[in-house]
Amino acid sequence: MKIVTRLIRGVIATAVVGASISVWTVAAAEPAQTVVENLDSALVNTMKQGQKLGFAGRYKELAPVIDQSFDLNRIARLALGTSWSKLDSKQQMQYKSMFRKDTLATYASRFDSYSGQSFKIKNVKDAPGGRRRVNTVIVSKGKEIPISYLLDNTGGTWKIVNVVAKGASDLALKRAQYTASIRDKGPDGFIQQFRIQLKKYPEIPNVPVGAATTASPTDPAA
Repeated sequence: MKIVTRLIRGVIATAVVGASISVWTVAAAEPAQTVVENLDSALVNTMKQGQKLGFAGRYKELAPVIDQSFDLNRIARLALGTSWSKLDSKQQMQYKSMFRKDTLATYASRFDSYSGQSFKIKNVKDAPGGRRRVNTVIVSKGKEIPISYLLDNTGGTWKIVNVVAKGASDLALKRAQYTASIRDKGPDGFIQQFRIQLKKYPEIPNVPVGAATTASPTDPAA
């Protein structure tokens, strides 16, 4: 239960998942579900090799699938809400790059070992705005923790835009934290605070973005 607790306390939007392949059903007709399944499979494989790979190895292993599964640029922008416009173009680019690194580093640091957890999809439902909600549970020592993924289809590709764990929206939590930082410290202070945040991790390897992400001016995903 230790790893589950750590993940819930951490960045929920890093999508607290891990999967036992045997629990999944065939989802060829449900591409949104397939996105979550593919992410889960990669996470479990990485967890099982966690100690051997080390932080940098886990980071490199997870980067492509996270880039493919999450619309990270869009999530980063949504997390700032109206405060996005307070950043100039250079700061926006810096922030999006750091947001991606923080997401990948969080996964790499938290999914570092495997102790028999299993995960399963409960159902897939329609969500407002043409989105899909994939509801899953983490099973650990007989206990189930619900994790819900909100996915949107942009340009024919389904990607995760928010994660809700035990009723808490990761996007809403980030928005509260980030906008407060910009309000209190200003754009420059916010960027500097994010740089400090990244320093808590071991050295982060340089991994190019594996899949393009999109951004929308406004979105009710939270």
